[in-house]
Amino acid sequence: MNSKSYSPLNIVALGTALTATLIVLFVICLGSALAFPDLPASQGWAAWVALFSVSPINSPRAWIDGIGFSLVFGWVTAVVLGSVYNRLIGR
Repeated sequence: MNSKSYSPLNIVALGTALTATLIVLFVICLGSALAFPDLPASQGWAAWVALFSVSPINSPRAWIDGIGFSLVFGWVTAVVLGSVYNRLIGR
C-alpha cells in the first residue's frame, strides 16, 4: 500500500496570507471604484466593497470598515479552514 504523508496547515501563515489578500483586493476595488466611477465594471467593484462596508463608498469609514472586516474575515476563514483541514488529514 502506498501511503502519503501530509503536513498540517500552519494556521498563522494561512491567516496572514488570507488577510493580506483580502486587504489588497479591497484596496484595489475601492480605489478602482473611486477612480473610475463611470466604467461598467465599477458596479462589480462597488459590490465587492459592499461586502465589507455599508458606508458610502467615498467616505473614510468605508476604508476603515473594509480593512477591519478583511482582517476579521481572513482570520475566521483561516481558523475554520485550517482546523478542518488539519483534522481531516489526521484521519
